[in-house]
Formats: sequence, C-alpha cells, structure tokens
Amino acid sequence: MQAALTLVLLMAGCDGGGGGSSGTGGVVTPSPSPPPVVTPSPTATVTLTASSTTVAPGASIVLSWTASSGATGCTASGGASFSGAQPASGSVTVTPGATTNYVLSCTFPSGTAAGSATVTVQGSQPPAGAAAAFANPDNGAIPDRALHPLAFPTAIGFGRNTSVRAANAVVYKIDTLDDVANPNDGKISYRECALALAVNTPYTIPAGRPRYCVFDVAGAIILQSPAQITTPKIYIAGQTSPGGIEFRLGANYNPVDSLIDTRRGGDHMILRHVRTRLGEHPGRSSDNGDPIRLQDTSYQIIDHVSTMFGTDESLDTACNNCTVQWSIIGPNICLNAGHSSSLHCKTFFLKPANNITIAHNLSQHGEQRGINLAAGTNPPTAGNTGQADIFNNVLYHFIAESGLLSNQFGSIYANYVGNVSLRGPRYNASDGNYLIGLYTPGGALNFGFNVYARDNVTPRTRIAGQFGSTVTDPFVNAAGFITHVVPTTICAVTPAGVADCSRSGLNVVQNSSYALAPGRSLMFDPSQITSPEQAMRDVMAYAGADLCRDGGCRDNVDALYVDDLRTCDSAPYLFASSWTSTVAQSGGWANLTQGAAKTDSDNDGMPDDWERRFTNTNPNIWDANADADGDGYPNIEEYLNALARDDVRYSGFIGSGTGRVPAYNCGRAMY
Repeated sequence: MQAALTLVLLMAGCDGGGGGSSGTGGVVTPSPSPPPVVTPSPTATVTLTASSTTVAPGASIVLSWTASSGATGCTASGGASFSGAQPASGSVTVTPGATTNYVLSCTFPSGTAAGSATVTVQGSQPPAGAAAAFANPDNGAIPDRALHPLAFPTAIGFGRNTSVRAANAVVYKIDTLDDVANPNDGKISYRECALALAVNTPYTIPAGRPRYCVFDVAGAIILQSPAQITTPKIYIAGQTSPGGIEFRLGANYNPVDSLIDTRRGGDHMILRHVRTRLGEHPGRSSDNGDPIRLQDTSYQIIDHVSTMFGTDESLDTACNNCTVQWSIIGPNICLNAGHSSSLHCKTFFLKPANNITIAHNLSQHGEQRGINLAAGTNPPTAGNTGQADIFNNVLYHFIAESGLLSNQFGSIYANYVGNVSLRGPRYNASDGNYLIGLYTPGGALNFGFNVYARDNVTPRTRIAGQFGSTVTDPFVNAAGFITHVVPTTICAVTPAGVADCSRSGLNVVQNSSYALAPGRSLMFDPSQITSPEQAMRDVMAYAGADLCRDGGCRDNVDALYVDDLRTCDSAPYLFASSWTSTVAQSGGWANLTQGAAKTDSDNDGMPDDWERRFTNTNPNIWDANADADGDGYPNIEEYLNALARDDVRYSGFIGSGTGRVPAYNCGRAMY
C-alpha cells in the first residue's frame, strides 16, 4: 500500500487582487501568510510516497518523491536518513525506528509546497522521552505519550483537553496596542484575533479560523468596546510578548462589560501569561465589570494569568470542562467604583460550572466570593450533577465569605485538598466564613452533596507541622453553613446522584474517598498535590503572569500583592482600614517595558532565529501547523511551550517554591 499527500500552491492571479477571505476563493499575496482555503491549482506540487505505510520493527521502506517543474530547492525532514537538502525528485531507503511522519518541502518562484507520508512501525513503543521534547520540533520522544497532546504540557484538570489545533489554524502577530479592527490599515490587533476577523495587510489572514494570538508588542491594550470571543479555538499567548501585556478598560467603553470574554460558541480557549485589570468606571454604572468572564462555554483553560481590579468580580466563570491554574485573582475595586452597589467586593464566582478544576491560585481581598461555586449545569433539571476539584489554592483576607458551595444547579461532588485560607486584617463574623460554606437555595429539585476534604489549613483548622502549628483540628471544621441555612437541608447523595437526607449537615463532608460524580473519573494526580504550606510557597513564587518572551516578568502589581500576602499586611499596604475606589489606591497599573519584535520572515509566529535551530522548522516556510516529529504539538505550540517553560516545568515544578511563609492564620485569632 502506498501513502501520498500532495499539497499545491495557488499562483497569484493577473488581476493583482489582494486580501484573504474565509470562503473558497483567495489569492496568495507576495508577503508570507498562512495558506488560505482555496481551490488548488496544480501549478506547483510535491508528491511524497512510501512503499509501505506499515512495517515490522527493523524493516526498511523506500521513500520516493517528485516536485513539479520550477522547484528551486527542497528540504526533507523525518529522520537521519531523510533530512536536509534534496533534489527535486528521487528516492531513498529508510529504516524507521518508530512511527514517523516524513515531510518534503520545496520552494518555487511563487512560494512553497510540501508533501508528506507517515510510516507506522508495528508494535513499536515510543521511547520514554524527556520533557525537553515538548519544546523541540525535531524530537517527538515526549514523556507520558499516551496522555498527550494536552492544551499544553503542564495543563491539568478538566480543561487540559482544550485544543486550538487545526490544519487551517492561523497566526495573528499582534503588532499594535491600539484597539482597532481595519483589515487594510497595516496593523494586526488583539481585537482582530479575538473576533477572528480577516486581515489583508501586512499579510493575509482569513476570517473565522482557529487561531493563535501572539504579541510582538508589550504594554497596555485598552479596550473601548466589547471583544466577545464567539468563534471557537483561540490561544492567547501572553508569553510571546517582549515585555508583557495588560488589558484595561477604556474611557469610551460604555456600557461597561468584560475584557477577556468568551460567549456561547467561543469554546476551546487557552489564555496564558496576560494581565487583565479592569479599573474603576464611575458614571458608567454596570454590574458586568469583570476582567475575565467565561459565559456558557466549554473547554477553557486559564494559566498564569493576573486578573484583578474588577467592579463585579475579578473572575466570573460559567463553563464546562474548565481549569483555572496558577493565577492571581482579585482584588476588586470595591467602593463607589461603578457597580450599581456602592460596595461590591466579590472576587471569584463560578455559577454554574461543571467539571471544573481550580488549582495553585491566589484569590484575595474581598467581602465575599473567595471561591464561590455552584457546580452543575443550567437549567437545573432533575438528575443534574456537578464535579469540582479545588486543591493547593491560597485564599487571603475575605471578610465575610471565603468560600461557598451551592447545589443550586445539581448534586455536588467536590474535592477540597491542600488549600490554605488566611484571615486578613478585617473580619465580619455574621456569615460564618468557611472555606467550604455549604449552601442550598431550597426548591423542589432533589440535589445533594458529597464533599471530600483533607489537609486544608483554614482559620478553623490547623495541621500539626504546617505553619508552625503543633495541633491538628478535625478536618470537617473547614466546612460549615452559610447564615440562614438549616443544616438538615444539606443532604448527602445516593450512588445514583440524588439527595439522601438520611445523612445531612456536616455528614456530607468526608475524608475517606474522593468525591466523584456518576460516570466521572479522577482528573488530577493525587501525587502532585502538596502540603498546604508548600502550596503557599509555590503560589507566591509562580502564580500570575510570570513569563514573557525573554524570561521572567512578574510585574510590580503582582509583586506588591505577593509581598502583601507574605507579610500579612504588616507593611501595611492597602486594605487595613477600608476598601479602595481607584486603581491608584490599589497599587496602580503594571510597569511594562516595551521590547523589539524579532524577525519572522514567513509570518508564522515563530522568529527566524528560533526556527533556524531545528531541522523541522524553516524561517522561510509558513510551517506553524506542521508536526513533523509527530508528538501532537505543532511547531507553533512547541515554540509557545518553550516560552512558557513547559519543558522545564513539566516535572519537579510543583513543590519547588521556596521562601518564608507567615505563621498560622497570619498570627491572628481563629474564628
């Protein structure tokens, strides 16, 4: 059997028409761009065939290829026997040691074309691999092969299977901080990438595609109107910025709404290493001032993001199969800042969220909603269940409600493991203030609770050996009842997932086995959960937007709040006596340093100097979506993995944070 793939290049027409489109017609402009969807012309072709597509271990096959007339040079990749410069036609015998994808790319006066063939080695097992392969497009020997590809190698939890990969994915190289959208202005903006808009200059980008938003600029992107993401598959890669990106609310944004905002249809979003900080908006009253909102979407993952200065919440999620990891959430701008309520100080809201993972985050400074979670799906119908895993997070300074867990949208299955909750300088005892505040709205639906809780350090639970404590309190003390909730209305669940009120109150909280909804499997690795004290070290060391293109870039705002946490406001800093009304009172905006864009001759989002390092990447060929090493991560993602240090952080990262931690409960009294 023979395998052959022929890719063809559309030649520029005589009419000189410009601009790409999302339809079936298009013209390849002279400047390099991702290939538009076209009806191909046979003018330039490359055909690569294998004499057999399936071989026994140690067997050889013959690769044969032909490029059409006019080829000026061809480059092979796929192994030592098929690499480097090749003639326009020929054949070679190869002996693949493992399943291999062979590729031949040829250059023509009008552009490039490529052919490929995959040969499967029967019974071959890929090598165990090393994490360095995640950032090397020549090396497909990644570790834990059966688990990959993920959204990115260090993705965890329910959002880890988010994916932007597609054969027709495009790259928006954002080269302006301006909030504009004009396909012919020579600029590429965040708005154009978020909305999947067509761009004609400086190179052609068709509309409506899966897309990677990479940044050639650093600084503040000030949005003047909503930029709701409703076209699926988007990777917003803040780690590509030469100095960091901060999204802010513009003076003309009225009525005020969210900054990063996925709406129904905007499934599969990866958001990494950006800052989203809304700010006050007096005179433009709005109850929707969220730096980030995920609304009725699925497969979302937020990683190393700093989201704060909201006037509604700082993170508002209503999503399915989502992860929030390694992020800094809050504080809000709380007092007379533009919300319809003069005081609105609520940080992290999940309503409803199902199959949700919350891990390694700092949620801080508010009256309520440190982690306020209603797990399940909307509408709340009989049989609904909701799954949530909450581990190794740090909550600091929530006056009345650190956490809430509601069964409004389904029977709850939640795992709280290794979290830290610390009292701040102010406290209001009226609402109980528990890490796990059990709440039921009542009604006719038969929803219950199954909550697994272990190793949580809270103002009600000490653990010997953690934060200087010599006493261990009952694990169940981390849970309690929101004011006005009658304990007997908090019911357990049967194996079928319906309420079982023969067990109620704190009997719904246990530490014997993980809580898993019917049909669910465990979506985290228990061996990767640290002690609460180590979790706090890790969060203080790594949470938030901490990487840019050229290395570490935690900004002044995040550094201020991490120091505030480490010292328990002993400086004191911001909130010892009152909430704030302005960004200036809350630590100010980020100080970000602009850096120069790197040369990227083919506009595929990967700089020339990086592509030259590898055989399977070519600085003169648009090869962002190619995956010649066959590890499931296309070239553009291997570059993004490298910038995010996924290869370095894949193992040994969790648990590596160092530094001083405060005394138990910041030395303040227990509740």
